[in-house]
Amino acid sequence: MPPPAEPEEITLPLPRGGVLSVSATASPRTGTARYAVHTRHLRGVLLVHPHTVADELLPAGVRVSFGDGEPPVRPYRPRPDEPVVHRVRVHGTATCLAPDRLPAPRAVLVEAVVLGEHHATRRVPDRAADLLEEAVVAVLQHWQARDDRSDLVLTAARRAAPTAIRDARTTLAAAEADLHAVREQLRLSQDRLLRLDELAAAPPPPPDPPADVTRLVYTDEHGQALGTALVRETAVNQPPGTVTYRVDGPRLAGSVAIGPYLYSTDPVPTGVSVQYGTGADDDRSDEPVVNGIRLRGGWNHSSTTPITPSFPPTLPRASRADPTASQPVPVATNHRWWAVVRALAAHYTQRPDIALLRRAAAYARAADRSHAERQALARLRNEQDKLTNSAAALQKRLDEATALMS
Repeated sequence: MPPPAEPEEITLPLPRGGVLSVSATASPRTGTARYAVHTRHLRGVLLVHPHTVADELLPAGVRVSFGDGEPPVRPYRPRPDEPVVHRVRVHGTATCLAPDRLPAPRAVLVEAVVLGEHHATRRVPDRAADLLEEAVVAVLQHWQARDDRSDLVLTAARRAAPTAIRDARTTLAAAEADLHAVREQLRLSQDRLLRLDELAAAPPPPPDPPADVTRLVYTDEHGQALGTALVRETAVNQPPGTVTYRVDGPRLAGSVAIGPYLYSTDPVPTGVSVQYGTGADDDRSDEPVVNGIRLRGGWNHSSTTPITPSFPPTLPRASRADPTASQPVPVATNHRWWAVVRALAAHYTQRPDIALLRRAAAYARAADRSHAERQALARLRNEQDKLTNSAAALQKRLDEATALMS
């Protein structure tokens, strides 16, 4: 370890007249310069050390700690040899983010208080604050003109380099993981777009015509039969991929339209979307009537988990189609209707032409889905460019921080 440097005895002019006597010592090990200062009505130690302004590796700013000791200055925790100004002991720091603006007083932010008992503080009196600021500005001007300032800044940067390297590695790893994920999304999106273009160019053969009337058994979530209903297909592939069923049975009657999942992003949609009644949302007709209650609603099942007459056990609750009715649909009515809907959805997914129905829906959606996919691709490419640039910048920072250690 090198021997401690000999103090440099100097005098510095104060901005408003008078001089500041200084015993200055620089530490090549920490990059800190210690200024023991005294003048009339002021005595104490100012520790000057490089300060990072905007996450740069070589600190661009400078900070002054009042009193001896390692940074940072802790609130309510006095330090040895804090400046005493006009008989007032001052605790705190001063920061200069733009040293080239010195000696302008506004270039320095002095954050100082007078410590009291029980974590109490009070403001520094104006006369003491003015003299302290003059001393700080004079010391910082000397710091800026030091022949060894660049060496001290480099020393401070090297001390901080291990932390900078660790942070850069962590951030770079996260950025590279995000970049890998975006590239995988891009690959999948490009595959989907290619498939959509293929679907749009090749209309599928028509699905089967409406089937004969059949009797359908519907069960509760435990597989216990609740009843049977006659089911008649009143429309197939209108709209594409959809089958409309008319259901008649004890205490229930009405229509249900079932097609592939409406909001699927897959080129060929799977899942199911169930709509109670026929027609547009604002002009429904033949809505199901169960236990004397007309029901309104639907069910979207995006999962690839197979639908059975007893699964899933619960569905979205239906509401009353009568806008004047305020009572909720009874539990028993909901459970009976859920059993019917599950049985119909399972019947739909087990059709021999289900693949053709899904392709018909895919063909009808292909143009809109292709447009949405191209927009998604543009966003993903933009995100990929940002992440690539970010990763490159982080790699550069890591290289520069590592170079500081050599």
